[in-house]
Amino acid sequence: MARTRTLEQDKIVQEALTLIEEQGLEALTMRALGRRLSVEGMTLYTYFPNKAALLDAVANEVVSALDVTWDRSLPWQERVRRGVSAFAALQAEHPRAFPLVYRRTHPSENVTRLTEELFDALRTAGFQPREAALAYQSAVTLIDAALLNRSSWTDDDLRASWKRVGRTVDPKRYPRVKEMAPRAATLTWQEILDSGVDLLLRGLEQRLR
Repeated sequence: MARTRTLEQDKIVQEALTLIEEQGLEALTMRALGRRLSVEGMTLYTYFPNKAALLDAVANEVVSALDVTWDRSLPWQERVRRGVSAFAALQAEHPRAFPLVYRRTHPSENVTRLTEELFDALRTAGFQPREAALAYQSAVTLIDAALLNRSSWTDDDLRASWKRVGRTVDPKRYPRVKEMAPRAATLTWQEILDSGVDLLLRGLEQRLR
């Protein structure tokens, strides 16, 4: 049975999450967190045996916000899309703390519910068990990589990068890059994610046929 956190532990976890979102994972130390809570850093070890335990608790806090309200009457494609969107929403809500979700040895109940929903959507679509497992793992590998990479940049960063490429690339050597950079500079993360999910679903539909 999972141990229930105390009110003091909840306060520490919330402050740790706030610190990470403000300054990044590398800024979280027991000493820095203690200063924010007006206590000695060593005092925090009364509530968490080590920093790793605290990070696990922060990961749990992030995952606890995962939307696991599913509608199994929807087409399987929409179910997959909604599952991906629910996980992407965690990254959008906590971009700097989101990588902690992947440090967990055992998945949380919410993550298991999401996994169940995606597997059921694929089996309902008509995929055989091994094919459904392959489709799920392929989708998760691609989406996880995208979300983890997303934690390090914003839409403004993406646009600025492409604009810089457009200004500096040699058009004689790389004419297509020169042509496309200004168009790429207009894209948003949401457009990229939606397009990626569309391509994934079309590929899965093709396999079914």
